[in-house]
Amino acid sequence: MPKIGNAFDPLPLPSGVPVPMCFCGDPCKTPPPLCDFEQWIDTEIDPEDKEFLEYMMRWDAERKEVYEKRLVEEAAEKEHKEEEERRRVAANREEREKKLERARRAKAAVEENPDALRKGKWPRCTQ
Repeated sequence: MPKIGNAFDPLPLPSGVPVPMCFCGDPCKTPPPLCDFEQWIDTEIDPEDKEFLEYMMRWDAERKEVYEKRLVEEAAEKEHKEEEERRRVAANREEREKKLERARRAKAAVEENPDALRKGKWPRCTQ
């Protein structure tokens, strides 16, 4: 009958692998980090994995290109909105200046001729 164990129990380390020491001074009971096993890691990449990595690199480059393009478009749109706002403010300022000049002319005309307010089709007050 085969022995069934717990999948979470740590396996013994292979012979020849140095056991790192814990902070307490005893040998570690957990396996060393993966970088200690780099000589046993298979360095060959499957063609499918290689193709997937190339696909991911292309996808990342396309995504970066789209992001940069979007940044340029947003900057252009922001500049366009700022230009429209400047035009709107300039038009409002010009219109305000026209109104102020008209009011100045009317005030000057009244000061020049005080009876100018009385001129009209109907008298202002009837007695």
